[in-house]
Amino acid sequence: MTVVYKDGREFDLVYDADKHSYTIDGKKIPSVTRVIDACFPKYLTEWAVKEGADFFRQSLTQYKLAPTVESGTYMLPARVVDHIHNGIKSASQYISWEAAQVGNAVHEWIAGAIKLKIMGEDSKLAGAIEGLEQNNCIHAFKKWAYGCDIEWLKAEEKIYYNATLDNNYSFAGTVDAVAMVDGKLCVIDFKTSKKIYKSYYLQVAAYAAAIQMMQGGDLPMGIILRLDKETGEFQEKRFDTKAHIDMFFKCVELKNWNSARIPEAKWDASIAGPDV
Repeated sequence: MTVVYKDGREFDLVYDADKHSYTIDGKKIPSVTRVIDACFPKYLTEWAVKEGADFFRQSLTQYKLAPTVESGTYMLPARVVDHIHNGIKSASQYISWEAAQVGNAVHEWIAGAIKLKIMGEDSKLAGAIEGLEQNNCIHAFKKWAYGCDIEWLKAEEKIYYNATLDNNYSFAGTVDAVAMVDGKLCVIDFKTSKKIYKSYYLQVAAYAAAIQMMQGGDLPMGIILRLDKETGEFQEKRFDTKAHIDMFFKCVELKNWNSARIPEAKWDASIAGPDV
C-alpha cells in the first residue's frame, strides 16, 4: 500500500502478515510492537513458570494413589513423565497461542464492525462470532461504545513514522482504530489481556506520533480499551500520549543498541601499565 503524508510525500509500505514485519521502499522497518518487546519481553519468567507448575499439578492428579491431596504417593509410567516434561516446557507458549487466537478473532470482528459503521452500514452485518470468551469481549466492546459519543474514522490503519534525520528512529505499525470520542481525536487500542500493562501506553503513544506526522494537526489522545474475556466487562484508560512518546523512543534506542555489533577494543599489550 502507499502511505501518503499531508505534505505530499509518498512511501511504499509492505506488510508481511506471517512475519509481522514492515518494509518501506524495500527497506525493513521495525514495528511498534517489536520495539516495545525489546524493553518489555512478552513471555515473562514468573508467568511462564506458573503455567508450567499448573500443568505439572494437573497432570499428576490422576496418578495419585493416596486419597488426600496434601500427602501420598504417585505412580507414574515413563511415558507420562516424558509427557509432563514436554508439557511444562510448552505450557506458557500454548496458553499464549490460545490467547492470541481469541484476541485475533475479536480484533477482526471489531475492525469489520467499525468499517461497516464508517461506510454508513449497520454494524450488525458483521455477523456472529464463535466462542464464549470472544463473545464476552464483543459484549464489553458494545457496552463501552454505547456509552460514548463516537465518530469512527479508521480501523486497522497502517502507519509509518518517517524519521528523516535518522532513519534508525523510523517505525511502522497497525492502529486498531482512530475515532473522535466525546469530541477528542483518539487512537484506540483494543486489548483482551488480563490487565492493562504499562507498555501499552508506549504503543498507543507511538501510533499517535505517527498519525500526527502523517496527517498534521494536533497530537491524538490515547485510549486503551481492555475487553475482559471472562466477565464481559471493559476497562478504559484515557491518557495524554505526549507524555509517553519520549519513553517510546528510548525503547527504539535500546532496540538499536541491542541489534548493533559491539566492536572489540584492541591495544598493545607490550606497553607496560602502571604497577599494581
